[in-house]
Amino acid sequence: MIGKAIDGLKNYDKKDMLLFGYHLLFILIAYKLRVDRGISDAHLYWGKSIDINQHSWFDFANYGTNFILFLNYPFIKLGLPFWFGFLMYGIIGFLGIRKFMDWAFLVFGKPLQYKGFNLLYLVFFLPNLHFWTASLGKEALLFWGIASVFYAMASHNYKTFSFVVGSLLVLIIRPHVALMLLAAIALIVLFDSKYSLKKRIAFFTFALVFLSMLLYMVFQLSNIRYWNWERITYFNEYSILSFKGSGTYVPMLEYNYFYKLFSFNFRPLFFDSINVWTFFGSIENCIVLLLHGIALFFVVKFYAKITFGQWLKIVFLFTFIASLLYVQRYANLGIFMRTKMMFQPFMMIALLFIIKQGIAFKNLKD
Repeated sequence: MIGKAIDGLKNYDKKDMLLFGYHLLFILIAYKLRVDRGISDAHLYWGKSIDINQHSWFDFANYGTNFILFLNYPFIKLGLPFWFGFLMYGIIGFLGIRKFMDWAFLVFGKPLQYKGFNLLYLVFFLPNLHFWTASLGKEALLFWGIASVFYAMASHNYKTFSFVVGSLLVLIIRPHVALMLLAAIALIVLFDSKYSLKKRIAFFTFALVFLSMLLYMVFQLSNIRYWNWERITYFNEYSILSFKGSGTYVPMLEYNYFYKLFSFNFRPLFFDSINVWTFFGSIENCIVLLLHGIALFFVVKFYAKITFGQWLKIVFLFTFIASLLYVQRYANLGIFMRTKMMFQPFMMIALLFIIKQGIAFKNLKD
C-alpha cells in the first residue's frame, strides 16, 4: 500500500504538493505530540506498549484494533522506527484527502468562488482533517476508505483498487462506521425512484443481511454481545462515564438530546478552550457552525428550487446517523474532534453545495 501511495504522488501538480507539504507539517506535529506524551494508541499500534515477540502475526488476524497490529506487524518485526509508521500512515492519510478532493470536485461542478478564491479549499486545509489523517492510527486508513466509497459512488466505478480495499478497511477496522455508511446508502437508494422497484428491494434486502452481520461485529467489539436494550444502555453509559477523568470531559448524560447533538457537532467552542488545541478547534467549529447557518437559511428560502442529489442525501443521512449514535458513547471534546473527521468534511462540501445554489437563486431574484 505504501508503494502505491508513493506512486500516486507522482501524478500531483504544484498545488497538490503545497497541500502535501502542509500535511507533512501535521505528520511532524502528530509524531512529536505522541513521543512527548509517551503513551498513546499509536504506541500500541507500533508494538511499543506490548511485547510483540510474545505474539505471532496471525494472533492479530481479527477485526478492530487487532487488525491495525496485523497490518503493522511486518514493519515492527523489521525494526522500522516509530517515525516511519507516522510517515507511512500520514502518506496514506494524504491520499485519502486527495481522494476526498477528487470526490468534491466531481460532485460540486463549477467551483464556488469568492474574490477569485475557490472556497472548497477552506475545507481541504482544515487542521483537524490533516491532524488525524497524519497520525499513526485508524483514522488515516478510515478516511481513505470512506473517501474511496464516496468517490466510487459519484463516478459509478466500483472496480478500482481504492474502492475495494477502502471498503474492506472500513468494514474490518471499524464495523460500526461501515454499518452507518451502508445504512445511509441503503435507505437513500430504497427511496430513489430512478431505480426500478425490483432493484431497490433487491439491494435493500442484501443490505439488511450485510447490516445484520456488521451489527453482530459491533456487538462483539463493544462487549454488548447480543441485542438487549438494558445491556446497550448500560454499556453506553459506562462508555460516557469512562471519560469523566479526562481533561475535556463533557457531561453528556446531563444534556437534553438537542444539546448533545450540538455539543458533538459544534464543540469545542471558545468557552471550552483550555489550550491551543481547543482554541484552534473552536475556530474550526465556528466555521462549521456558520456554514450550517447559511445553508439552513438558503434551504428555508429556496427549498422548492434547491437540488438534493443522491450524494447530498447520503452525506446528510450518514452524518445524522453517526451523530445520533456517537452521542450515546462519547463525552470528550478531543474525541468529538477525532470522530467528526470521518464525516464532517463531506458534510461541509454538501453545505457549500447548497450555499452555491442559494447564492445563484438569490442573484437571479435580484
